[in-house]
Amino acid sequence: MSARTAGPPGPSSALSSVLPHGSSRLTRGAGTILFLFVLAVLLAYQYQLRHLEAVGAARLFGLGTPTLAASRAPIVYFGLGRPDAFGLTITPECSSTLLIAPVFLIGGAMLLGRRMTPQRVLAAVGAAAFLLVVGNQLRIGLIAYLISELGFHTGYEWGHLVLGTVVSIVFIGASLTLLVAVLSTGRTHRQRAAA
Repeated sequence: MSARTAGPPGPSSALSSVLPHGSSRLTRGAGTILFLFVLAVLLAYQYQLRHLEAVGAARLFGLGTPTLAASRAPIVYFGLGRPDAFGLTITPECSSTLLIAPVFLIGGAMLLGRRMTPQRVLAAVGAAAFLLVVGNQLRIGLIAYLISELGFHTGYEWGHLVLGTVVSIVFIGASLTLLVAVLSTGRTHRQRAAA
């Protein structure tokens, strides 16, 4: 609720009524360009990002088993020091990079509209992207666990093709649900404030 006085608007109120619209349009344009830039970086540097995922997996799962990431490749080695040690290569199709890229594309498109604040879109995209990275790390851990328990071929088939796919689908759905929830929360608060 806001209080207004009767009478013609003064120069400062006229300026403030023009400036937020122009700066908002500028902010939205800059935000869209930023999201598209991040999308381009994700695709251009996907090899380095896959290596970063391998390093993250090695550090996360290294708490429970001897694990190491290759120094310059997207490979994480599990069970080091044991005869059944193995390495998992994080391929472009199995990286969270390709899962995150569409989220940034959606975020850029959302900024083109005038209903969502740039801060809300950034928060929604960031939360959804984080959830996708977490889901992919859990998927890598699940594949490694099943390989160590069921053997390489059976464990890889079950971990990668069956249960890993289920984990990916669940986290993709959860990230999109989170994206919509964060975006709609901002709209709900604005609708209540306008009422």
